[in-house]
Amino acid sequence: PRFTSALLRQISLKAIEPMASKSSKPIQTLVEAEKEAAVVVEKARKNRDARLKQAAAEAEAEINEYRAQKEAQYQAEVEKYKGSAGDVSKKIDEDTEKMIKATSESATQNKQIIVDLLIKYVSEVDA
Repeated sequence: PRFTSALLRQISLKAIEPMASKSSKPIQTLVEAEKEAAVVVEKARKNRDARLKQAAAEAEAEINEYRAQKEAQYQAEVEKYKGSAGDVSKKIDEDTEKMIKATSESATQNKQIIVDLLIKYVSEVDA
């Protein structure tokens, strides 16, 4: 029999239809899997970004805590030396006053002896 073009088209469409429906199902499944994968990837990116932000915030808090601790240590050292410098100056002033007072008392007590010695040496003439 002679095949007409209309008959050939009809035959080829009948042969292709089951294959098309069979092949579109795996394609559709792949498309759906691709969409799910995109959702999973986007969720993973968001989770990673959130973890990075959280880690940065924790690191910043740790840095601030360390900085505050070191600043407190520094201030304690400054106060320690600042206080000791004032104490040293005060101690020197007190010691100086004691020495001046002791020297004045000694001079007052020995004044007459010194005057007598001076008169003796001045009035003695060695001939």
